[in-house]
Amino acid sequence: MKKRLSNNNFIPRKTKKRVLVKTKPLDFGFNILDGRIVAIISKNIFVECSDERLFEALVKGVIVTSNQSSSLIAVGDFVKIEPKEGHIGDTGLPLCIIHEIMERTTLLSRKSSGYEPFEQIIASNITDVIVLVAAANPQYNLKLIDRIIISGQLNGLKPSICINKVDLISPKEIEPDFEIYQKLGIDIFYISVENQIGIKQFIDYLKGKEVALIGQSGVGKSSLINLIFGEELQKTNEISLYSTKGRHTTSFVKMFNYKNQFKIIDSPGIREYGIWGLDKQDLTFYFNDFYPYAEQCKYPLCSHIHEPGCSVLEAVQHGLINPIRYESYCNIYDSLD
Repeated sequence: MKKRLSNNNFIPRKTKKRVLVKTKPLDFGFNILDGRIVAIISKNIFVECSDERLFEALVKGVIVTSNQSSSLIAVGDFVKIEPKEGHIGDTGLPLCIIHEIMERTTLLSRKSSGYEPFEQIIASNITDVIVLVAAANPQYNLKLIDRIIISGQLNGLKPSICINKVDLISPKEIEPDFEIYQKLGIDIFYISVENQIGIKQFIDYLKGKEVALIGQSGVGKSSLINLIFGEELQKTNEISLYSTKGRHTTSFVKMFNYKNQFKIIDSPGIREYGIWGLDKQDLTFYFNDFYPYAEQCKYPLCSHIHEPGCSVLEAVQHGLINPIRYESYCNIYDSLD
């Protein structure tokens, strides 16, 4: 397994003071409430309590957490807080101090970029990850989809794919690209936010779930959330005419609660996605379509990259495995340490 690096750089700038991290519970006193991180907007952290009170939160002094190998704070974290009576934060909300971050049961994470990469938590304690792509403008990236799906499965999440903008291209034109995912048991949804196609079916699917919605900029994440909730919750920008890549419109991570029926965590648009915590020799387990052939390889620990007698390579050459799918496997394999 990778050596997990402690991350001090992901603590919001406002709280970038000396924070002592401990793993054993402390005696915090009596004025302690249970809450959940529902948004991180720039340097501000927001916590909602079970009675729906909303606080602006600070992290300082001593904090108890077992999540020392990754982002200290993430949307979806369950926390114990101490309200600071009479103190108001920069956002106008009452202030609280986060004393403890509970252990995460599931999460969606990726490898951060930088000289010393660490595990960046996008969302925690959720059930599903939904990869939102566009049928066109911008063009979907199957390799990026593979990476997000694998990362979700690695961390205990059920993945699905939602394809927006089917008013621009008929689903029949792109269905062959997504057949492999359907064969793997991954749910596929074809929608149009612009023409409100397939939205009811998608909402029905969300009920009872807590999902992270993730995808490239410009695929319509903000527009989809606005449509589902029936109000302008997220800002939207049009696609850049110069690059056809979506402009970065979401500068925060935030959880939205739909009538207590389901929750969606929106996140900034992504251009690339590094998988964290996966060993090279385990990658093949996340390509189920390789299974029938991998069992016939000459070497038990075949990487399916260069070994002689590799049945996976032979299957690719004979058109039994999608070559784009195999190329995705090779790209991910090369990116893992």
